[in-house]
Amino acid sequence: MMSTTEITLTFISVLGTISSIVFAFLAFKRNSHSDTKEIGRESGTVISDLGYIKSSIERIEKRLDLTDSKFDGISTRLARVEESTASAHKRLDEHIIVKRSGGKKDE
Repeated sequence: MMSTTEITLTFISVLGTISSIVFAFLAFKRNSHSDTKEIGRESGTVISDLGYIKSSIERIEKRLDLTDSKFDGISTRLARVEESTASAHKRLDEHIIVKRSGGKKDE
């Protein structure tokens, strides 16, 4: 039969094993909870950054639309200036021809 000392040592060994398992489980749960917090924090940061990027892109698109409309206006004005310049050149050429021919305009 087992002596009292052996029974006590066996009981202490079983308690030690059970307490080790319980402490390991509690440590795992604690780390799991802190990992979840960290993942949540990182996810919040990413969502915040995405919101900032989205608003920045919207501002850039608005500026691009404004630039496009200004460019269209400038293109239209440039076309008018080119037409006017061509017309002025034609009138100057006619004036030069009239001067060279002694004041008579060829028709």
